[in-house]
This record gives sequence, structure tokens and C-alpha cells, in this order.
Amino acid sequence: MITVVKENPLERLLKASRKRVAETEERDKLVEITNAIGDRRERNLLDLLANIEAKDGWETAIHFLIESAKSTYSAPIGAGGSQRRIEPLKYREVIFATFSSAGLEPVNYDTVALLDELQGEESMVSATRTFAARVQNLTIKQFQSGDALFFDLASMSSSLPADLIEMAEAIHKKRIHELIIPVSRKQAHLEKMWYSEYGRIALAEQGVKGNRLQLPDLDSVLSVIQLRIGHRLMTKEDDSPLEVPEVTPTNAEYGNLLTMMINQDIDGLGLLGSKNSLPLLSTVLRSTVADYQQDKSTNLFRKFISCMNSHVQVRSLNSLAMLERVMQLDNSRLVTPVTVALGNFYHESAASVLIELACRTRNKEVEAASITSIANIHRKCPEVEVVLDNVLTSECRNRGRLRRLQKKLLKTSRSQYYS
Repeated sequence: MITVVKENPLERLLKASRKRVAETEERDKLVEITNAIGDRRERNLLDLLANIEAKDGWETAIHFLIESAKSTYSAPIGAGGSQRRIEPLKYREVIFATFSSAGLEPVNYDTVALLDELQGEESMVSATRTFAARVQNLTIKQFQSGDALFFDLASMSSSLPADLIEMAEAIHKKRIHELIIPVSRKQAHLEKMWYSEYGRIALAEQGVKGNRLQLPDLDSVLSVIQLRIGHRLMTKEDDSPLEVPEVTPTNAEYGNLLTMMINQDIDGLGLLGSKNSLPLLSTVLRSTVADYQQDKSTNLFRKFISCMNSHVQVRSLNSLAMLERVMQLDNSRLVTPVTVALGNFYHESAASVLIELACRTRNKEVEAASITSIANIHRKCPEVEVVLDNVLTSECRNRGRLRRLQKKLLKTSRSQYYS
């Protein structure tokens, strides 16, 4: 005999309701994680992971990190649209920084595959140890092959073994000391220089585009390298066919990054989102601003906006110095969009630059843009309140407007900071 048990309609309703609440909470957590990575809010990301781990366990926290790789985050203000995919190299750089492996991102191993290996760990602490050890072992093998391109000594975590950093530095110096630049028809051939770390950085900082450079322009590049390594590169007349560089980035994503840098593909560099592109982006932006001040053409202004937008996509605090320099200009057509762009850098240092601008400017358009950007940063960075309070105790031309902003910000719910 089969007994049919009727489910209580109320119980069924409660079960469905609990399921919807759980799904909503999970979706909200994924959005928070994805936005923190897309905004490069690494401090907030660590807090979010710690809270999720404490409540739901490490397995849930790592699940959200893996899912965020194919999720979208809130687009920057002024960028148009509402959502965009996380830039792949930005995602990678944030993940590596989170697991104490900053500077080792060019290792030839997929980011999500590395995270997959952490699912069996007990905690964030043990996962960080496992991640760091795995990446360091892979890095050593890559160094042994001679590939240390894009491994960033300045970004390398202080927790990394000293001998690993020394290996990278030795490879960088060996390649640049062995480099001889072929010269023909009053041009220098730069292929091999782009594939040496010191050469790549110098070429990017000088805004060099492509694989050819007129000899008079080569001297400034060589001088930059000489200041760094105490050695001036040699040139030689050579009309023979150019060889493919012996060592290319093993990691295909970094090979793509290098190609975009050589071609000065500004929009493409923004879509990758790597901090490695910032020296070139800053040089191009500086040059474009100077050119625009001489010739206020539409094409130059578009190039200016494109380069500025790429800075926003990378979203590194290393961009602040360059953007602040533009904000010192007496040109509201340039200053206003930079002011809007700076509102996407969720850090008290960005707020400080904007608050200082809001204090001193006489331009109403710039003042309004700076107020809007300060308020936007405050949504995810409560430290703005302290910066604003300190400024208002000193001399400030537009004190009244900032006082009103301060009162408005203090009413903001703290629950919005991670939304």
C-alpha cells in the first residue's frame, strides 16, 4: 500500500522562499567579489573573502573567486554601459597579489587552473601558502629557460625568497648586457631590445612605437638604460635578415601584451588591464596632452580620451601621478574628463587629489565634476571622510560646497561600501 504524503502548502512556500533568498545572497556575494576585482579594490577583496570564509567556509570563498573570472563588473563612470567583463590581466594581477605572489604573473599557467588547485585547502592562509609555492616552482622552471620578461622586481612581494628575485634580476641584466643593436640605413632595429626587460621598459617610457627608430632618437633610449645598469649598449652595422628573438614570453597573454605595446595599441592595452602597460600609457598621454595644447584637433582629443580610458581600465594607483599632472592645467576641456576618470579610483589618495582640486578651482564645471567624483569614491572608500575632514580644517576656496558634500556623505549607509 502506497501512502501519499501531502506537502504543506505553507512549508512549500517557505522552502521556495528560502531557496530564492539563498540564490540572491549568492548572487550578491559574487557581484561584490567581481566588482572588488574589477575596481582593483584589493583591500576590500581580502575583507570580503575573510567574511565569506568565516561564515560559509573556504570552499565557498574560492568558488566565488573562480566564478568571478567569467563574470561582469560595474563599468566605470563615464565609460558608457553598465557592465563589462573583467580585463584578463587585471584579474590575474589581483589574484596573484591576493595570494602573495605579485610580480610573478607572467608564469605560464592559467589563472583559474591555479585557483582550482586550492579548492581542497582548509583556509585562506593554507591556500596562500599552496598558491605561492606552486607559482614559485613554476617561475623557477621558467627562469631556467631564460624567460623573465614582465616579471616585475618592483612589485614582487617581500615574502618571496630572495634567491627568486635575484634570479630574475640576473636574467634581466644578462640579456641587456649581451644585447647589440643592429643598425642599417640610419635606423636602429629594436626587435631584440623589446624582448629584454630593461630594453622594453626604456622603449615604453620613451614612447617608442614599432621596431625601427631613427639613430638620433636612439641616444635618449640608450641613456635611460645606461642610468639603470651603468652600461651603454653597443650598436653595429648589420644588413642581414633579422632573427626572431631567442626568448619570447612563454605565457601567450604576455606575448599579446608585448605585441600591443610595440604597436602602441592603446585601446587593446586597456582591454587587457595590465599594470605593465602604464609606463607606455603615461608617456603617450603626456605626449598627446602636449600636442593637443598646440593643435586642438578632434583626433588628438579622441586620442587623449582613449588613453585616459585605458588608464581607468587598468585602474592602478600608479596612474594618479600622471592624471594629477593633467589636472594642474588651465584647460577645462582636458581637466574635466580627467576629474571624472579619477572618480573611478577607489582610494583615499585619489580622493585627496580631487578634494584639493575642488578647493582651489575657479571653474564651476571642474568643481562640479570633482564633487561628483569624490562622492563616487566615497561609495566604496569610507576613508574619504577623514581626508575631507582634514582638508576642511585648512584654507579652502570652495569650503561651503565641500561642507555640504561632507554632510551628505555622512548620511551614506556603510552597507553600500561593498556594493
